Amino acid sequence: MQLTVTGDKDGMMLSRLLMQVADVPQWAVKEAMKNRDVRIDGVRVNGDVRVQEGQEIRVYWPKAALSEKMKKPLPVVFEDEHIILIDKPQGLPSQNEENPLAGDSALTRVIAMQQEQGNKTDQIHLCHRLDVQTGGLLLLVKDDEAYQAALEAFSKRTIRKFYTCRVKGCPTQKEAILHAYLRKDAQLARVVVTAYPARGSQEIVTGYRVVEAGEQARLQVELITGRTHQIRAHLSHIGHPILGDDKYGDRSLNRELGVRRQQLWATKLIMQAGGALAYLNGRTFETECPF
Repeated sequence: MQLTVTGDKDGMMLSRLLMQVADVPQWAVKEAMKNRDVRIDGVRVNGDVRVQEGQEIRVYWPKAALSEKMKKPLPVVFEDEHIILIDKPQGLPSQNEENPLAGDSALTRVIAMQQEQGNKTDQIHLCHRLDVQTGGLLLLVKDDEAYQAALEAFSKRTIRKFYTCRVKGCPTQKEAILHAYLRKDAQLARVVVTAYPARGSQEIVTGYRVVEAGEQARLQVELITGRTHQIRAHLSHIGHPILGDDKYGDRSLNRELGVRRQQLWATKLIMQAGGALAYLNGRTFETECPF
């Protein structure tokens, strides 16, 4: 599990916070802390501490506590012999970074769902990722041929990915293609966006369209390049951070509005691929966002 400490949780004891937000029994919280399976900003925690706003917390729950969580089915938007398209909930990682087949994630839950149906799972692959606190459409495939076709399509950017979000303010231009450069800061566990190419940076391209204007506008965003935290950081860079995002956003506004969850959802996927997935070309898959 991964979360960012919000302003209303600032100063709270770590154990109390975990018991409030985690969908696990109390004993699992105690065991995770006892075994030092809790990290704050990448550092293992030794004992109970008070958390601070903006800190990144990652918890590795005991296997016994995960067994029940992993049995919870995920909403399936579309499934056939080659692909599984799910609607990932917020708070669930796409996969475990250290061991993709371990822990509670979208990948391990899909594998568990397929095993329960008596299907083979040795070739199930995750084709792309969503941030932990971003929900929505996530594509997985069931065989190696489909996986290679998906990887090539994502690499060539022929599969189009659209998101819905709510932001602070409203962009002056109702529609635009944004270009900038993004650099990862591993020490701070965040990215930095600049208007010019800096050392170690990568170009990013993000499209948006205002679908509902206002003090907290609703945008449809197309992720043209797919970099870490791209949408969140890029919109913040132009002065319109996503509501509920404390890392790149306006924490005081989030508290004022009472928005505690990131308002960003992957809502549309337009397929265009070759090989084993060519039969899906032109298909559009959509899901509704909860905000």
